[in-house]
Amino acid sequence: MVAHEYGGVSDISYNSNVPGMLMTCSIDKTVALWDTQNNSSPTPQPCGSKDMNVGKLYSVSCYPSSPWLLACGGSGNELAIWDMESEDAIQNRFASRVHGGEDGAAAAGTSKDGQEPDFEAVMAMGDNEATNKALEGMNKSKKKKGKKKNKAHKRK
Repeated sequence: MVAHEYGGVSDISYNSNVPGMLMTCSIDKTVALWDTQNNSSPTPQPCGSKDMNVGKLYSVSCYPSSPWLLACGGSGNELAIWDMESEDAIQNRFASRVHGGEDGAAAAGTSKDGQEPDFEAVMAMGDNEATNKALEGMNKSKKKKGKKKNKAHKRK
C-alpha cells in the first residue's frame, strides 16, 4: 500500500467524530483520506486525495467540532481548509458513521456531557481585542521597504 506519490507521510490524524476516517498528508502537497473500518480488508482503504495548493504539507488535523472540516499547513506559510461536506464520495462512505454532531451546547462553548468546554466554540466566540492586537503585530512584523540611502558620488 502506498500512501502518497512520493515523500512518505509527514502527518497522520484520525477524525474523532467519524469512526474509521484516517487522514494523512505529505510533501507531495496532498491530503489523503483512508477508511480503516472496511470489513473486506485488514488494511486501510484509500478514499480519495486532494492537492491543497499550499506547498509541501507537514500537518493535518480534523476540526473537533465539525466532522467535515480538515485543515493542513504547508511550506508556503499558509493554512488550507477542506470542507468535505459537499464531497459526495466522502459523504456516501462516512456520513452514516458520524457521531456527536453540532447542537446548542457546542455553540455555547460546553461539551455535550458537561465535562469540558469545547475549545473551538470558546475561541470562535473570541476576544476581538486580542485578535486585533495579533493581526496588528503580524502586520508590523512584515518587512517594510524603506527609502534607500543616497550614495556618495565621487567627483571627477
